[in-house]
Amino acid sequence: MIPVADDNWRGRGRGHAYITWAIILINIFVFVFIQEFGLNDSVTLALSVVPEEIAAGQRLWTLITCQFAHASLSHIAGNMLYLGIFGDNVECRIGKRRYILLYLLSGTFGVLVHVLASILAGGAAAQVPLLGASAAVSGILASYLVLFPGNRVVVLLFNFIPTTFSAWIVIASWFVLQVFSELAEGLSSGTAYTAHIAGFIVSWLWSRHYKRAETERIQVARRDRYVRHDTDDGFRWWIVDDQ
Repeated sequence: MIPVADDNWRGRGRGHAYITWAIILINIFVFVFIQEFGLNDSVTLALSVVPEEIAAGQRLWTLITCQFAHASLSHIAGNMLYLGIFGDNVECRIGKRRYILLYLLSGTFGVLVHVLASILAGGAAAQVPLLGASAAVSGILASYLVLFPGNRVVVLLFNFIPTTFSAWIVIASWFVLQVFSELAEGLSSGTAYTAHIAGFIVSWLWSRHYKRAETERIQVARRDRYVRHDTDDGFRWWIVDDQ
């Protein structure tokens, strides 16, 4: 299933998702002008994470740079498609600062888990470079699942039939596919499914915490709307109507 559109939360989607579109533009700029469409191998390698280097405490900055570089046109197109469709709602819901932190947290945590898995596997796995925004985008998908599970998402079923499903079905199906792919192929696939799964899980946990806190803030705000202040007879009364 290829997603092509979704419900824009309260009509504030793309028009206010400045950070989402800035991240997309940065990724495109890096791929086109710095990586020269992925053809500049030396630059691409310089931006990528090599697990054995991270384990040795070397080139730690690549934990961030790898999240803005891609291996091919199809690689960046897929990641940016998902980010463009699902990122705007998440950004408008949690705010721009939290959104940036969530993106980087999911991506960095996912990459670190992949590094750990590669080191434990040993051999050539620890020397294979890793790049791509997939772990960070996975985190955005997880947040969308928590915050907008009932949203409608238009997908191309079998890559050509427009069909509408709930976000829960689309994103949960995507996650299950990552898990089965990891179990079936592991590190030999050339795709960092471990990073996808780890980025998804850490964002899912954070987003559930955020949603609970958000619900509590809404309940308090609704209660406070019924608070009125009175000073009859020299006394100060606070009257709260919780209904």
